[in-house]
Amino acid sequence: MKRILLTSLLTLFIGNLFAQDDDLIIPEISFGLKAGLNSMHNRTVSESGDNVQKKSGVYIGAFVNIPTSDVFSVQPEIIYSSTEFQGRNNVNLLHIPVLLNFELGNGFSGFIGPEGQVLINLDEAENSDLYNSFIFGFTFGARYQITPNFYIEGRPYFALSKFLEDDAGYRKFNTLQIGLAYKF
Repeated sequence: MKRILLTSLLTLFIGNLFAQDDDLIIPEISFGLKAGLNSMHNRTVSESGDNVQKKSGVYIGAFVNIPTSDVFSVQPEIIYSSTEFQGRNNVNLLHIPVLLNFELGNGFSGFIGPEGQVLINLDEAENSDLYNSFIFGFTFGARYQITPNFYIEGRPYFALSKFLEDDAGYRKFNTLQIGLAYKF
């Protein structure tokens, strides 16, 4: 009885594999470049109170878009950003988001996903060895398709982990990126 049931299920499964719709078209994998403005919101919390600094910089990066259907796709990215930090010093980060994209219609699409940030360099900042070299958070945003290959997009990033934590308090970074993307 088990063999008959297993043979029947296997026959149905194999039959469905070969009976797929030939009209089903999943878009091809695409690659692209992006660049824009990186606005950093640096929040310092200490015993004496909160301090917020807002600084601007730039970002540049690359992405690969892997469609899973006509509406959804997965998009891993690698982005380098450099933003002013503590006077003349810059904080240089490597952003690594993995985004779930979804089409909204009329040229608009949205995305959401986790993002890791790796600290590359803090220039000559004091006590730079105390800063965490990896920060984890999430991002979401929207993009608008200007031409078939050219997009404008915006996204905030919210840190879940702390950039610096010591006896005096902690620091957290949140960012806002607004820029252009070109898909090949």
